[in-house]
Amino acid sequence: MTLWYKKSVIFILAGISYIVGQYLRGVWFNPSWPFPCQEIHSGSVIYCNAPYLAQGFALITLGETLAIVALILLFANARAFHKWLKFSYWYVSLSALFVIYMTPLPLVPLASPLSSERAIYDLGVVWQYITAGIVIVYLVIALVAKIKARRENVK
Repeated sequence: MTLWYKKSVIFILAGISYIVGQYLRGVWFNPSWPFPCQEIHSGSVIYCNAPYLAQGFALITLGETLAIVALILLFANARAFHKWLKFSYWYVSLSALFVIYMTPLPLVPLASPLSSERAIYDLGVVWQYITAGIVIVYLVIALVAKIKARRENVK
């Protein structure tokens, strides 16, 4: 499997996550649920607001985060992608455990608790910045190695 195929899998996962999130929110599709649905009329749009299917927004946020990470990874070389994959394995696993077991989390007394959607968004932004950092560091390493090789060839 080449590097471009691996990178395209991330785009595919982002699209699937986003579309499933939209389906669970009932915004794009006619709500024909096997579950009870609270229909909400917003202008000419009717969508389903099932209170126990609130993971729709979380999946939408995850899809958007994955799409941004996939765009950043387009600039990654094979070494950076491999390091990112190792890092993401642990980061995504620990983030998922945090979101599942720790939210809603009251951060400050008398304040509204941290929702799972907000936790996914915040952890996703950190993931995007770390991904960009990994890609930039390995691009700089590759560039420095290329400059050193040219200097040695000139001598």
